[in-house]
Amino acid sequence: MTQAGENSRKSCVVIVDGSPLFREALARLLHADDDFGNVAETGDKQLGMFYIDRLQPDLVIVDMHMKKGAAIELLRYAKALHNPARVIMMTDRDDSEELMATVQLQAEGYLSKLIEVQELLSQIKRVCNGKVVVSNRLMAALTRAFRDDTGEVDRDLNCLTSREKDVLKCLSIGMSNQQTGEYLSIQLGTVKVHVKHILKKMGFASRTQAALWARDRGVTI
Repeated sequence: MTQAGENSRKSCVVIVDGSPLFREALARLLHADDDFGNVAETGDKQLGMFYIDRLQPDLVIVDMHMKKGAAIELLRYAKALHNPARVIMMTDRDDSEELMATVQLQAEGYLSKLIEVQELLSQIKRVCNGKVVVSNRLMAALTRAFRDDTGEVDRDLNCLTSREKDVLKCLSIGMSNQQTGEYLSIQLGTVKVHVKHILKKMGFASRTQAALWARDRGVTI
């Protein structure tokens, strides 16, 4: 396990992954980048929780396939912080059931361990900057998981107001509430209300599900 020196101006990251080769390589990649300060890594759930509690990280990167539901516990733990951490789930497969479980808890990233190194770094930075990201190879699995979970739900885009449709389009490309407000020139609180209405009217379990549904149907900017 490794931990970098403290730098409050840079993103703090905790990596919890069962593969020593992967997590150590990822830690080295982040250490070498000026956008990241503290980087702690471990393959142990309890130590991962210790790092999360002690460092209060901006981002937690978790191996989705850790044993005995550890990934879900770590995701919940990161989201329960006073300032909830953003979470990326890493996977080397496309298990729809496991993906769906993490989406319902609203992780911000779903990345394949098989993507190129520079693409991985770019996607991690996007999550740190407030966006939701999904690897192309996982998109089909997530879409399939939503369909299996909800059945053939009949969703009518016309039930949304014009502004709600604008907000949904922003969600589809991974914009955060803050970024959506800036793009549409509306207040952050107004964006949150629109997102709440979108989820309720369309029957989505999370903003991630809404974003993927919209992207799958070309409802985007």
